[in-house]
Amino acid sequence: MITSVAFAAASAASGQAAPTQVAANEPTVQELVVTGSRIPQPNLTSVSPLTTVTSQDVRLSGQSDILQLLNQLPSAFANQTGQVSNGSTGTAEADLRNLGPTRTLVLVDGKRLMPGDPSAAGLAADLNNIPTALVDRVDVVTGGASAVYGSDAVAGVINFVLKKNFEGVQVDYQYSFFNHQNNNTGAQASLRNNGLPFGANNPLPIPQDVGADGGVHEVSIIMGTSSPDDKGNITAYVTYRHMDPVLQGTRDFTDCGTATFNSQPNQHYCVGSSNSAFGRFDNPGGARGSVVDNPNGTKTFVPYTGAYAYNFNPLNYLQREDAEYTAGFFAHYDINKMAEVYADFMFMDDQTNAQIAPSGLFRGSGPNLTSGYTINCNNPLMSASQAAALCPGATITPGAAGGSLDTLQSIGYRFASVPRNADINHTDYKIDVGLRGDLGDGWTYDGYLQLGVARLDQHITGYASVSKVGNALNVVYAPGTTNPVCVNGGASCVPLDIFAAQGANISQAAFNYALADAFTTGLVTQQVANLNLTGDLSHYGIKSPWAADGVGVNFGVEYRRDYLQENFDSSQQSGDLSGGGGQQLPAQGATNTKEAYFELRVPLAHDQPLIKDLTLDGGYRYSHYSEAGDDSTYKVGLEYRPIEDLLIRGSYNHAVRAPNVQDLFAPNSVNLAVYTDPCAPNTAGVISATLAQCVNTGLKASQYGVTNQCPSSQCSALFGGGAATGLKPEGADTYTVGFVYQPSFFSGFSFSMDYFDIKVNNVISAGIASPNTILTSCLGSASSPDCALIHRDPVNGSLYTPQSYVSQVSINAGYIATDGIDFSAAYHMTLPDWIHGASAGSLAWQFDGTWTDHLTAQPTPGGGTYDCAGLYGANCSTQFGSPVTPHFKSTARITWNTPWKLSASLQWRYIGPVSLDMLSTNPLLNNANLYLGDPADARLHAYNYFDLAFTFKVKDGLILRAGCNNLFDIDPPVVDANNIGISGPPYGNGNTFPGVYDSLGRQVFVGLTANF
Repeated sequence: MITSVAFAAASAASGQAAPTQVAANEPTVQELVVTGSRIPQPNLTSVSPLTTVTSQDVRLSGQSDILQLLNQLPSAFANQTGQVSNGSTGTAEADLRNLGPTRTLVLVDGKRLMPGDPSAAGLAADLNNIPTALVDRVDVVTGGASAVYGSDAVAGVINFVLKKNFEGVQVDYQYSFFNHQNNNTGAQASLRNNGLPFGANNPLPIPQDVGADGGVHEVSIIMGTSSPDDKGNITAYVTYRHMDPVLQGTRDFTDCGTATFNSQPNQHYCVGSSNSAFGRFDNPGGARGSVVDNPNGTKTFVPYTGAYAYNFNPLNYLQREDAEYTAGFFAHYDINKMAEVYADFMFMDDQTNAQIAPSGLFRGSGPNLTSGYTINCNNPLMSASQAAALCPGATITPGAAGGSLDTLQSIGYRFASVPRNADINHTDYKIDVGLRGDLGDGWTYDGYLQLGVARLDQHITGYASVSKVGNALNVVYAPGTTNPVCVNGGASCVPLDIFAAQGANISQAAFNYALADAFTTGLVTQQVANLNLTGDLSHYGIKSPWAADGVGVNFGVEYRRDYLQENFDSSQQSGDLSGGGGQQLPAQGATNTKEAYFELRVPLAHDQPLIKDLTLDGGYRYSHYSEAGDDSTYKVGLEYRPIEDLLIRGSYNHAVRAPNVQDLFAPNSVNLAVYTDPCAPNTAGVISATLAQCVNTGLKASQYGVTNQCPSSQCSALFGGGAATGLKPEGADTYTVGFVYQPSFFSGFSFSMDYFDIKVNNVISAGIASPNTILTSCLGSASSPDCALIHRDPVNGSLYTPQSYVSQVSINAGYIATDGIDFSAAYHMTLPDWIHGASAGSLAWQFDGTWTDHLTAQPTPGGGTYDCAGLYGANCSTQFGSPVTPHFKSTARITWNTPWKLSASLQWRYIGPVSLDMLSTNPLLNNANLYLGDPADARLHAYNYFDLAFTFKVKDGLILRAGCNNLFDIDPPVVDANNIGISGPPYGNGNTFPGVYDSLGRQVFVGLTANF
């Protein structure tokens, strides 16, 4: 079970629900190091709320990676996860309090886990490095902890405590798969009545029920041995995991792109991309309306309608194919009492395959970062009627050189048979070498050097090269023949015939020429040198006269250097990949941090009238950041136990997040972002903003009613680092106050409640606000400073070309804040002798819940604020981490340990209801100009998931486990993914939010652990 720890929880770490209080002055108790402090103490207590996930929780969950389990914690929120297949880097990032993964510090045995993927904007730690089989427990401390651990510990700290001193051999194997009944009546109605590509007369087929797919194989081997003199141990491990891919076309609710129309807002419809497999050509002269290649196979044009849009969903992955290897060791040897040498090594190689819908000619893109292509009017691949339509009034001699050129024709033509693919490989390793020991007179020391490296190698295929396509569209007859040839591009160029529907006339040779491979490499390194001393000052008589224990202190110094390097090949740097999101420019930079810190724990009184225990906790850290200047963090906390049964605790922490190397040195480049243009027609042809409002945003009056909507709700944004703007650290003030009650008259029961309040000032933000919020602000007033952040295409006024964007460059903006209450209760009892006078075993129950009262943002310093608690949607997910923030989230588990070597465990997961942020009355969230109302997506109801698991001891050293998660196969919520892009990447895929809700159906797992 997940145990909320506030007192002697040595038993909690072993999976028992009822910890037993250990007296602070008990001489036989070994002192422990508690996450959130470097000072050992006689019992596992924490001034800040501390939740522990045990190795038993991991086994019972059946999850393939530790993040899936952590995201079930009420205080944790799903950010970028392995379940988001389109738009994510393939890394797994932890996010406490929904303040973003960069504000959650991840530790391994009390030491930093290095940043993950170099291309990720936040550079958060990648939890794929954590070998699940090696996890002994996970301590989750919510609230600031920068005074103890340094930058990034704003929302809290997650410390993975791994198994050490292992002896023998342990082999574990687990297999899991998904089972799903496709019975979503709403989704199937959309498929039947609004199916693509030809509308209601040609509905899409309904996916069949899934017996088993998405299989995950996991195997781990742990080996350990101690030295003959028992002074040392080495524990080594190797693990392997393989995940089978799952296509979105296998589930009825992800088989087509979902959208709502303002004209009929109560219903979802299947829609697709205007980058059509039938081609889409703008009428000449920029007039509204487009034409497509006739679906009957003749080289004629017919008017474009939504029926010809491309359904890109079925070929996208709902679960990626993934293969991961980890290996490493943990070794130590006691030379003598004063010197123990230790070394840790962790290695991870993860290869994930991201398949998304095919590339082709994407509207708004063209050679040399232009917003379209040119087609010579004498192109012999066009029919006479097509040439006349695209080049009215021109003198046309098919196949002849020259001829007038249609200027920048915006063309969408999907290569429907060639999916885009990204083969993403992460190779990470971490090395720690240290020396620790006992100096006598109550003093110990620990000094270590750490090197962490995260490397990215990415190979992408299936993307069209816009420069080669440009060559292949300028076609004439070879001299003296009727053989079409390219005017430019040399002998390797193969003419591209896009004047017949669905690639009917495109040869494999033409595909081979037009498509391009691309390569990305990147590297992040983190070097840490740390030396700290810990002292028990009772040896010098420094103690309160009313306390049994003396003052504990810790002080130390730390140096940290982070380095980033990211390289792209020439095709990505030039923006030559059609549908690749724009230019990808190289990045390089380094930061270093020098710090000094101290911490003290002062027992003030023990066993006094009305004071069973009173302890003061404090700390301070000074930090010098090479790029961001000096800063200080500090903490103070108090634990008060008036009686044995009750602990009252409170703390204040001032924490920081310094700008990381990606925040500072990411180059400015235009890429895709999830938002829509209010001055372009939506999928129903409606322009929701007025001409006067659109002029505020930079649109010319002549472009109103002409400019096209961004494809698939993905417009352009300018992203980049803020080194030039002088980024400064964020500062956070965090408060917690609460109590833990363990009544002596009710043995085995405990209850805790803690209030938290966190405010982060000077927020490092990608842009002053989300693109939707910026557009809304500018629509309301031409004098809004946000208008200067909007740059429309000079030719067509759109917001999806390489020359157009809404600025999202990193800056220090306003503040974000959250507050709420954590609840935890546990009960453990031995059952009466119900069965023929024999024991019925024991029963354990655990409940954890979090009420998030507010999740507030002030994008602009001194400006307006909005609250995302209880909301979901694109605006809130842009500002925060997770796209869904329910007011209440909880987990409860009841476990029966029977007397027959069998344990049965039932877990209940609850995710509260949320409302759509765009329908909020707050003007910073309400996009009435973009969205006239959407009852279909207005509210997501509460979700209740039930998980069942069993363990059975076959014999000594052999344990079998099996279970089923999402027992009742509950479908996730289905929301708009196209008209306004509520569920767009990187937080959503397939019309839903896979990191938040179970998106593949019920998961069945079986595993076996053998110890030798």
